[in-house]
Amino acid sequence: MTTSHSIDNHRKFWDGNLHAYIPVEPLQIPPSVKLHRNYKTDIDPITYEVVRHNLWNANLEQGKIVENLAVSPITLETRDFQTAIFTEDAEILFFGPYLQYFGGMLDVMIKYVIEKRGEEPGIHDGDVFMQNDPWVGTAHQPDVGIFAPVYWEGEIFCWVANCLHQNDVGGTTPGSFCPGAKDIFHDPPVFPPMRIVKEGKLDIEIEAAFRRQSRTPVNVALDLRAAIAACHASKTRILGLIIKYGPETVKGVMKKILDTSENALLERLQTIPDGTWKERAYQEVAVTGDRGVYRIELSITKKGDTLTIENNGTEEQAGAINLPFAAWRGAILSAFNVILLADQMGAGGGGAARHCTFNPTPGTMTCPDYGVAVSPAGIYATELGVAMANTLISKMLLASSDPALRQLALSTTNGQWQIHIHSGINQRGEYYVGPMLDTMIGSSGATPYRDGSFADGQWWIPEGQGPNVEGYERDWPILYLYRKEHQDSAGAGKFRGGNGGILAYMPHKGQVGLGVYTAEGIPKTSGVLGGSPGTRGETVLIKNSNILNIMTSGRLIDSVEELEGERPPLTGKGPAIELGADDVLEWNWGSCAGYGDPLDRDPELVRLDVETGTTSVEFAETVYGVVLTNQQTIDANETDYLRLQIRRNRLKEAGAQISSRLESLTQVKFQLPENATTLGDNFWFKQNNGTTHICCTHCGEELASGEQNFKDHVPVREEDIGKIGIKDVNLERFVDAEVIYREFFCPSCAVLLSTEVSRKGDQHLHDFMLEQVTN
Repeated sequence: MTTSHSIDNHRKFWDGNLHAYIPVEPLQIPPSVKLHRNYKTDIDPITYEVVRHNLWNANLEQGKIVENLAVSPITLETRDFQTAIFTEDAEILFFGPYLQYFGGMLDVMIKYVIEKRGEEPGIHDGDVFMQNDPWVGTAHQPDVGIFAPVYWEGEIFCWVANCLHQNDVGGTTPGSFCPGAKDIFHDPPVFPPMRIVKEGKLDIEIEAAFRRQSRTPVNVALDLRAAIAACHASKTRILGLIIKYGPETVKGVMKKILDTSENALLERLQTIPDGTWKERAYQEVAVTGDRGVYRIELSITKKGDTLTIENNGTEEQAGAINLPFAAWRGAILSAFNVILLADQMGAGGGGAARHCTFNPTPGTMTCPDYGVAVSPAGIYATELGVAMANTLISKMLLASSDPALRQLALSTTNGQWQIHIHSGINQRGEYYVGPMLDTMIGSSGATPYRDGSFADGQWWIPEGQGPNVEGYERDWPILYLYRKEHQDSAGAGKFRGGNGGILAYMPHKGQVGLGVYTAEGIPKTSGVLGGSPGTRGETVLIKNSNILNIMTSGRLIDSVEELEGERPPLTGKGPAIELGADDVLEWNWGSCAGYGDPLDRDPELVRLDVETGTTSVEFAETVYGVVLTNQQTIDANETDYLRLQIRRNRLKEAGAQISSRLESLTQVKFQLPENATTLGDNFWFKQNNGTTHICCTHCGEELASGEQNFKDHVPVREEDIGKIGIKDVNLERFVDAEVIYREFFCPSCAVLLSTEVSRKGDQHLHDFMLEQVTN
């Protein structure tokens, strides 16, 4: 039971100073802040739909204005921003179709202003607030929130807001991702919420202070004006709706939108058993020169219509790869909005927020206290937060009794944002900062019924666009050598994830210094229910190569393996590199994970993948156990034999006995009891004398009972994590700790039930703990 005393203690602790700002209901609204609360409940369906779509379009128009007026490629071209509308007390009404987790941060910023700025200096008609303080409500300093109240007759009717990633806002590294930052004072400057526009007039002193920190101040100034103009346009549209339909009608529509979204969430939660779902991943190299490995954990506990979200088990804040609370929360709400409640037209985040209680542990890597560096969060930490939420919510959906909901489950999205950020003097003699956002091209995850695809974008940035090669070559002194699908990079499974991509480039007619580049030893994109992880990111540098001679001869390369030259080993968050005219860089963006056991994949799907070049013949045989003839047809007998041998080897290498019935178990599908509670394709739950037993859906074998972790009771094979994926990696190049890859098998039919990445010595992850279920 929440008491006024506990609420007061919460407010004192989570105040946005030493610890993150975490608002608690009811908000402390100063008497001087007047909120418009009146609304109609009896709105006819036609008026409701007309006003609802007008509100949605007002938010879309805000995005189009940002697209048209911003000048930085990161915003203009790839859509690294978000727009949103909020109620008078900052409930999320609409996420825009852009970078989703921004929408789950902006409401926190607004609530902070209501509580902490409402009395002094006050909130006035015509004000526009700006802020980039991660302890108030953003992921890192380049993500700048702009938000404004919409007043009607002296009361705040609602709020309009956007968050744009600014190209450079200072810090020790061009582009403001500072992997060498030892603390906040090596990071870009932090601006708590302040009025950049005061009662309709731009404050040029604040603007001057903000742009003064940037290496590209003109870009910052123009993007800032684009954000302010977008808020103004959205505000104008909403005022027009109020004039036309009346304030109480428009407010009634807003309330109904949120109530409808909330009801959709509750209906779906009713189909999912109560329980706790957990996910774990490992960060590496907290700051330049570090060699540590850091555990990140996330759990969601469902009890009736309440969702409690925690980060217990996450290690203490360290280095520069911390994820501020607001971004951690935004990442989770974005998964609810897009994966679970996509049919709510952007209102899913608000409906879900009503039933989510966030209980983070302060001073940890996903809820750091003030003082640590956070500027690289947008590369290393936020995407991992999105990926972990993706996995958890998908596992919850896989336990739903509704077949349609189970099909919404999605294998894990790429858990890092692979990128190169270079700077220097371009071909026109001008200083530039060049963040290469090719990862926006992305890939999609697998579902329980289909494969993912290459170049499908990122689900959490629906309107994101891949950058134009010619645009980058026009603006920056670089030349692309290739950019293509990365064969065999997809996480394998019954249904595979989409492949990632790979590219190579070189300096061209300018000076190029590489300040940020990604290289990983530990995969961070977890497989789902036996699926393989997505591929890790890598950067390859060839110094003093023969690329100029090759190009002079009239030939292009298809791989850096064709080049001669020095190949110095690179590690993630390494020191800056000055590039020469004949240096070549290759880097890849990660793929999505797989779903289910790769040996359960239809051989015909494997054959088609080989035919299209998605998968190699070697990968088809070693990973999927599919043997093709010289004519690229399936050799059914050899395939059956190879798959059986792979299953035998699984149990043998896990130190388990091989059942004499193994072959027959793989040939006959076990018949589940009618209306059995299942979790995906691998687990079903039966009741016996009040105890829940976890069983294998493929053969019926009982794996564990009660609150036991099934992983502690099944054969497990451990491998060097460096050997997982399409390219062997020596983990000692990156970190000191031993990190392993675990595969858990059914002891009878040898199906691959689950996979996990783990630091040696860490306990098996207890993925799910369901409360009593019915047969």
